[in-house]
Amino acid sequence: MNGKYDLLIKGGWVVTGKEIVKCDVALKGEKIVEIKKGLKSKEAKKVIEASHQYVLPGIIDVHVHPVYEDDMGGVSYTAAFGGTTTLIHFAYAKPGMKLVETIEKYKEDGLKLSYLDFGLHGTLFDPASQIKEIPKAFELGVSSFKMFMTYAKLGWMTDDYHLAEAMDLISRCGGMAMVHAESGLVTDYLEDRSLRRGEDQKRVFLKTRPDILEAEGIFRALSIARVMRCPLYIVHLSTALGAEVLRRAKKEGQKVYVETCPQYLTLTDKVLQQWGAPAKIGPPLRTEKDRLALWKAIHEGIIDVIASDHAPKTKKREDPFFEAPYGSPQAETMLTVTYDEGVNRGRIKLTRLVQLLSEMPAKIFGLYPKKGVIQKGADGDLVIFDPTRLHQIRHQTQHSKAPYTLYEGRRCRGKPVLVIQRGRILIENGEMKGEPGQGEFLKTKIMRFN
Repeated sequence: MNGKYDLLIKGGWVVTGKEIVKCDVALKGEKIVEIKKGLKSKEAKKVIEASHQYVLPGIIDVHVHPVYEDDMGGVSYTAAFGGTTTLIHFAYAKPGMKLVETIEKYKEDGLKLSYLDFGLHGTLFDPASQIKEIPKAFELGVSSFKMFMTYAKLGWMTDDYHLAEAMDLISRCGGMAMVHAESGLVTDYLEDRSLRRGEDQKRVFLKTRPDILEAEGIFRALSIARVMRCPLYIVHLSTALGAEVLRRAKKEGQKVYVETCPQYLTLTDKVLQQWGAPAKIGPPLRTEKDRLALWKAIHEGIIDVIASDHAPKTKKREDPFFEAPYGSPQAETMLTVTYDEGVNRGRIKLTRLVQLLSEMPAKIFGLYPKKGVIQKGADGDLVIFDPTRLHQIRHQTQHSKAPYTLYEGRRCRGKPVLVIQRGRILIENGEMKGEPGQGEFLKTKIMRFN
């Protein structure tokens, strides 16, 4: 052994966004240094046998909320067990808080607590007073900014005036606006009317948040972004009608990226009716028609990214539904359930899943080719995935502090069995080998369109 390589992965099927090739992958330090058949085991300090397994680029989850049951450390810990090696967190600047101070605090916490490399999105809950800080946020390495077109009763909604103002400035700085697109004031009216009627809020949850109001919000966000010449990112698309609006915008060449989440690809309102409060998510779990339409949108290239929207809350089935907060744990199960639902059931190819979970997130947020791809010179962020591994998802085997998983009892075929970040083994034999604070902060830079 001469130590030419620090780590050698032998005999696996290497998957990129373009192809699947059986070959070896060698790492030296933090980087991938060789990808070809027949690399010699004796030249490596450590050899991992990956025959009959896939070697995937590490998952990049660009939609996580480290402000609930899982903090910056907790989110990274549970996500790592699911094959994620990079996170981009939403830094919550709530009303009365300073955007720049918030970003600096999240960065500090991440460098202290995170097992994974991470970036940040600015999240503007009070744009009227926070917009002016956007240029300074760019200096800190933050180039994407989220706003809500809903949650008016919570005091979080951004009106059209401030959407336009923010998008104007974000565009001039070279960044991207991210929008939770629902028609918030109409949704609030429908909810208030339903409460006055004494209706069961769980049973009418979809009726108070109809698909047309997501489509309207998306169209309005697209319209403002188009006028302001601002790249736009639609988070957690959940409806067939919304996909139709985005299909047209993309056909016309608008600068828009589209994300959906594993819960909308695998679950429906039937799960909400069974689970109650734990399945309360915004936007809501939709119909089977919507679920299948999202898979079609993925196949057509309308959807660019799958991200978890990991928002773990302490909720129980018996909790009063209306008072329950929105959100569910999704980070650890994302790769497994999207692989099982998408690849195993013939909806998409594995190369397409790698595009959605790794390659496109890296490209959109300026991390490519450092992240999101298996090639010489890229970071050694890898997942060895066993496509034959049969397992059952149970809360007791999950690592989030949320007290449940919506996939309780789901049987899946295919599971990540080893996770490597920057050349270091992170997860092996179901155990965390990494340490809190080993994650690096990543500055983002938005990919510009032709």
